[in-house]
Amino acid sequence: MDYKDARGGADVKTILAVVFAVGGLSWAGYSAMSGGNKTKSEGPRVIASALDEEGNEVDTNYTKASSEKQIDKVGTEIEAAIREQAQAALSSIEVPKGLPDGVSDATINAFMPLLSGDHDSFIDAIAAMGGEVPGDLEGDHPMFKHLSGVFEHAKVDLSRITVERFVSTGERRMGMRREVQQTEDVDIAPGDRPGERPQGGMQSQVMEMQPASFFPDAPPKSDPTAIEIKIPVQPAGEKTESTFALILTWNKASKQWQPAAYRVIQNMLMEDG
Repeated sequence: MDYKDARGGADVKTILAVVFAVGGLSWAGYSAMSGGNKTKSEGPRVIASALDEEGNEVDTNYTKASSEKQIDKVGTEIEAAIREQAQAALSSIEVPKGLPDGVSDATINAFMPLLSGDHDSFIDAIAAMGGEVPGDLEGDHPMFKHLSGVFEHAKVDLSRITVERFVSTGERRMGMRREVQQTEDVDIAPGDRPGERPQGGMQSQVMEMQPASFFPDAPPKSDPTAIEIKIPVQPAGEKTESTFALILTWNKASKQWQPAAYRVIQNMLMEDG
């Protein structure tokens, strides 16, 4: 499967808006805890990370995506799963008919270069979605570096992909928010109160990147056309699960679905130490 659909560029400086929605636990703190080696004296430990919205543990069925052949097969199955669900997700949204293919195309363009770790494909995919490609990059784009660091060669749970109308409730449920702007890199900083430890029960964390410099004319995630695609994965070398979440909005001018936000979601079922 070829994800290099177009080339083009514009000399623009990239500003990444990174939103941390922290449920009492820093991103770095979760990574340190995910190995499951914590003792009771060190506080709560993660006992599950593949959860439904109510915090119940669910069965997983991960598919490898390490080789080129595996990645191509996974891409084909992701595309089919999204097309199957997109029609229902769009039924209550006022957009032109016949757009499920556009949703699947945009998702494939957004996700597959991260899964393969191919920066050239990432840049080509931005152009294919009608984005403005920076022409003055030195090395890999910082957004690609961070996201591919999570998703490159991850195992994908094809059975649990979802396409739904986006409703912004997660940040309010999780409380504390923090915004950081970077021009060259993405800084994953500890929480505002690093001494705090999460209590038992379900904890969630969302790291969000808004690619406004790539898609300056894309409607924001508050737009009534916003839909969210979620793809659960097990990152390479990890035992815990992360979810790739893509919020797409319909750009009437370009007649394309474009990314309003890329998200990395981590859910944790915690047990008190």
